[in-house]
Amino acid sequence: MSETTPAGWYPAPHAGNELRYWDGAAWHAAPPFLPADAATVPPAQGPVPAYGPVPPHAPYGAPPAQYGAPPAGYAPYGGPVLPPSAPQGWAVAALVLGIAAFLSAWIPFLGLLIALAGAVIGVIALVRRQRKALAVTGTVLSGLGLAWALIVSISIGSLIWAPSPSYNDPDAGAAPAPEASPSDRGFEPYAPETGPGSLEDPLPLPYVAGSSSRDEYRADVRLVDEDATDEILGWNAYNERDITGMRYVLVEMTVTGLDPEGIEASYASYDLSVATPDGMSYPSAYVVPPDDTTLLVDQGTIAEGETVEGLVAYLVPEDATDLLLSDYANFYAF
Repeated sequence: MSETTPAGWYPAPHAGNELRYWDGAAWHAAPPFLPADAATVPPAQGPVPAYGPVPPHAPYGAPPAQYGAPPAGYAPYGGPVLPPSAPQGWAVAALVLGIAAFLSAWIPFLGLLIALAGAVIGVIALVRRQRKALAVTGTVLSGLGLAWALIVSISIGSLIWAPSPSYNDPDAGAAPAPEASPSDRGFEPYAPETGPGSLEDPLPLPYVAGSSSRDEYRADVRLVDEDATDEILGWNAYNERDITGMRYVLVEMTVTGLDPEGIEASYASYDLSVATPDGMSYPSAYVVPPDDTTLLVDQGTIAEGETVEGLVAYLVPEDATDLLLSDYANFYAF
């Protein structure tokens, strides 16, 4: 409607020519939204006034738009909103386990378990159509780790649980270990073949040990028991019992220190061996004595002029007679 059109009832072009009230500036709907004087104005007669450009506006009495809301009829600013991504937990777990399986495949049995778990979870991730790259990578790594873990586990298991051959079993294919002969326990000293210190002419006791500069100790040796096997085996259950063809011999040594700086009394039990007439010497044997018996090896350092005594055990052939002493360089007579 133009500004010169008087107020009144007119067909409203914007409302499908429905009869509306024009107040000279804007259209109004039917009562009760009309101005107070509109009800007394009869509907206009005559030609419909020209419809002027009326700016679009919200219906009378419509609530105002919310602050910040986009105008009606316009699309929201920006592109379309994407739906939330699907969970990828199985695929991520498959990748992590695949890497762990590949790195731990060399650990027996543990690598095998990790690889199996990674392969199973990788298949589950593929079935659930989760991230394919993660699931496939994890499954492949788990498969490689599984193959290597199987090789390692089988190899280690075969070493652990492989039956060891028994020397007492004739079906084992191995010959029984040969028994040690009495001569295997002895050695041949560097004693002279003739003259003083030889088997035919042993030196007398006491034995004096030392060097060219000074003497260290003097040892008087006495043969106590030429066959002390039963006695020594009765001393302690840990004393050697597999002595086939041998017997224990007990000697008593009295050692006096000659070194001003002191000397270990037990050196005499190592320096002196029991020898047999065939020229073989047999070193001292380790035995465990009862509490009331003192071994020379248990004596400590002795000062110059100090004297201690103790027993020394030897293993010699059971048929040996006429025993001698040897310091590896000479023979000595008891």
